[in-house]
Amino acid sequence: MEWAVFDEEENSKPINEREWSDRNIAPRVGDKRILRVKIPFDEEIGAVFTNVYEPWQMFLNGWDSATSPEDISKASAVLCRFEEVLWSDEFSAFISVEILSVMPLCQLYKFIPQTVTNNRFFEEFGSHEEVWTDYKDEHLLYRSWSAQGDVGETQLIYTDDNGKRHEVMTSWFGMHDDFYYFGNRVNE
Repeated sequence: MEWAVFDEEENSKPINEREWSDRNIAPRVGDKRILRVKIPFDEEIGAVFTNVYEPWQMFLNGWDSATSPEDISKASAVLCRFEEVLWSDEFSAFISVEILSVMPLCQLYKFIPQTVTNNRFFEEFGSHEEVWTDYKDEHLLYRSWSAQGDVGETQLIYTDDNGKRHEVMTSWFGMHDDFYYFGNRVNE
């Protein structure tokens, strides 16, 4: 799913022919927005679903291309209500959605109950691959690894004031598939 943003002069063109803007307009509760979805999107009109918002540069080129630490803080889990199909073909569609809730990924630990796990998500991240840290501050750690950009994994960890690590997001990507895990895993 891709967040479509168009400049005003593009609105006179058919939606599937418009040039996208590179502006980062984060969704807000109550907004009406346009998403481009691709198969296998399987939601009915009226359905509520969660989507990920990432600033456009991060969406296109991965989180390691964030232009600033603030970009990572803008990435959010967004609860959307599917309102209508604006255009479609056999592979993709432009749909209208209403934004019901926006939770910055780095704050998910406040909203999702903790799950205690024996899985050492910090130490085992990336297994045998070289892991590099793209962004780190007192509370937020974003790590990633990639096999020449074809497959890879990203991880977002929030460390609370007591030093406890909360894994709030892990994603895996491979060729044309992305998978996101949102949660609040902590180690024993």
